[in-house]
Amino acid sequence: MMKLKIKHVYVATMVVMLISCSKEIEEVENTQQAEVLTEVSAQASNFYKPPTAAVLRNKVNLVTAYNVNNKDANDDTEKLNKAIKDISGSGGVIILPKGKYYLNKVKMRSNVHLQIEKGSTIYPTKGLTPAKNHRIFDFASKTEDKIKNVSITGKGGKFNVDVRGNSSKNIIVADVGNVDNFKIANFSIKDEKTVFASILISFTNKAGNAWPHNGIIENINQTNAHTGYGLIQAYAADNILFNNLSCTGGVTLRLETDNLAMKTAKKGGVRKIFATNIENKNGLTPVMFSPHFMENGKVTIDGVTAIGCAYAVRIEHGFIELFDKQNRASGEAFKNYIEGILGNGSVEVVYKRNNGRTWAARIANDFNEKAYNHSNPAVNGIKPGKFANSTVKNVKVVYKNTGAKLKQAFLPYLPCPEWSKLCKPGPSGFEFNGPSLGVTIDNTKRDNSLGNYNVNVSTSNVQGFPSSHILHVKYNTAKKCNKGVGTIKSCN
Repeated sequence: MMKLKIKHVYVATMVVMLISCSKEIEEVENTQQAEVLTEVSAQASNFYKPPTAAVLRNKVNLVTAYNVNNKDANDDTEKLNKAIKDISGSGGVIILPKGKYYLNKVKMRSNVHLQIEKGSTIYPTKGLTPAKNHRIFDFASKTEDKIKNVSITGKGGKFNVDVRGNSSKNIIVADVGNVDNFKIANFSIKDEKTVFASILISFTNKAGNAWPHNGIIENINQTNAHTGYGLIQAYAADNILFNNLSCTGGVTLRLETDNLAMKTAKKGGVRKIFATNIENKNGLTPVMFSPHFMENGKVTIDGVTAIGCAYAVRIEHGFIELFDKQNRASGEAFKNYIEGILGNGSVEVVYKRNNGRTWAARIANDFNEKAYNHSNPAVNGIKPGKFANSTVKNVKVVYKNTGAKLKQAFLPYLPCPEWSKLCKPGPSGFEFNGPSLGVTIDNTKRDNSLGNYNVNVSTSNVQGFPSSHILHVKYNTAKKCNKGVGTIKSCN
């Protein structure tokens, strides 16, 4: 049984500690008075109701009952989908005995539980179309009606999902959509920087609250994740427990609610999110908060470990995102148009959205209020997102002098003497490699103005950081160094 209990704490001041290169320290990182959650019990039974004894007794073996050859490389999807359809009416368990299975868009249905034996390997079907997106397991991710009471779990231990070497890098291991009462657990993902988070907690544009409710995702690890993605991305969810998740590279638990369909529908986002034991090695960060335009609920996390990462917890402010309806020739032209309305410095960054078809401008944090209340309809009325007051406790951070994945925006917080440890990737990558930078980077003002919110972070163990490092970067932290990326040597 998993339990997470946090007592009532009121924090009025920030504890500041000096850190030497090898000291282990305890500290609390809070910048203002805030209520840090009362006695919350996160038990598995609060998130997922397991199948009844009758359902568990109704078992079929995919190999013997459906003539699947789990030693060859042929596509097994059609036969597995038939087994799922056959058993969904009465409810039951489909056992995938130890072997190899090649799958793409396995359509999960209500009352179906896949048990994949320890040591088995799931591969995406060979020869997938490179330009298309592919889902190995699909939990009503698009327009399907709601499904209920479903699971995919390792039987007797972990199975493997190996997405390496396919013709497509657009591979999602599980897309979790319009589903209620689900469990996904007990496997390892072998990646090669595919261009999605492996597990998507998705918004579907169906009527009602058509996104994941009541579920557990646990005991999953991933290696060699893409820095821009990672293991989990949650767009929309209610009452989900994430437990014992680890990732090498990327972000382990990315709470980034930027699905554009939610913006149009004016619904979605995450609420009642609990997480325990979230780890990342040689990546960007174990945990990331980024609300974009969504007003999200509370997140409670107990146990975060960052080993050789840029930061342990990354917190981004909500922002207003504007699209270029005139389809200007350059991003600079669109930036100049917006800054002509809101003033110099009002555009934080310009980039492409809608698969590279449209310029988008992100409004800087200090200009959120001005844009929201402006009389010009080109910029007004869009409310930047936030999270309700949230808590991350028991954060453990270990410094490594190489191997962390760093965004360019992070580099000015690295002391100049440490820049010799940086290297930049080849043309196919965008992250920089280098030393761990600190514990948290929090770009919110923490004053509850538009786009700002509080995530209260407390650390239990911080090891090895040089005394010159800024362990907690805030929105107004002065930059330490900016030699320019042109001075950084190649990683190759």
